[in-house]
Amino acid sequence: MRLLVVLFFTLISAGCALKPEPAPLLSMPKKPSLQSQRFQVEYQTEHAAPKVKSVQLPAHAVSKNQTVVIVADKTSVTDTLYTQLTEALTAKQLKVVEDGTQADYTLSIHQLDLELIEDTEYQLVKPEKPLPLFDEVAKQFPVQQCATILGQVSMRLTHKKTGDVVWFAKSSIDSASFHREPLIYSFVQQQVIKNELEVASFVHEQNSEQARMARINQEVTIPAYQTITQMTALKKEQGPCNRTEISALTPMMQYYLSSILIDKIKVQ
Repeated sequence: MRLLVVLFFTLISAGCALKPEPAPLLSMPKKPSLQSQRFQVEYQTEHAAPKVKSVQLPAHAVSKNQTVVIVADKTSVTDTLYTQLTEALTAKQLKVVEDGTQADYTLSIHQLDLELIEDTEYQLVKPEKPLPLFDEVAKQFPVQQCATILGQVSMRLTHKKTGDVVWFAKSSIDSASFHREPLIYSFVQQQVIKNELEVASFVHEQNSEQARMARINQEVTIPAYQTITQMTALKKEQGPCNRTEISALTPMMQYYLSSILIDKIKVQ
């Protein structure tokens, strides 16, 4: 009986000794060093000068140190704009008063409008120095469309005692012509591995027990990484374009148009 047990274990040990060792596990190959470089492109549009119409009538001469009351009951004049108007009139050597009964003239703000108009189209500018992938940018993104606001301001100066209109004026400008900034966009030219999933799948499959047994004493070549060069999407770096960015310009546009008009008042 003891002899049978010894013989049984001997056969099992011999069977285990005859089973070959599986091939070693494969490791993921080291990834190549990937290069990337950042570039900028510029978009520009044509600009227009502000449209200004100013008429001063000879009925009453406006003189230095005369008083003016600002009336803006037909428009929404902010405290900041009111202060700016006061400073502009002071620069013309006119005195701003709050009590209309003490004023020589009334400056009425009749129009202070801001209106969304047709988008402004910015054209891609060809750089002086050759730029990698510029042709691709020109093909995909030849223009940029930006929201545009038209600002309009009109005023009238009236002689208080007689009610005579002494001066009236109107000005307007669009937001693109006001800020005059080009649009700057950036993109990255970068290398990427296009077959990373294929390589990982191959290694995973070859590390299964069945595959390791099948490739005993066999050379296996892991697929090499393949790289391609790609361009990222454009990212805006400079210049107002969307509605929120353009709307932020409106206080400055109103002041700019108002100051242009007040500067047209002829003071003796």
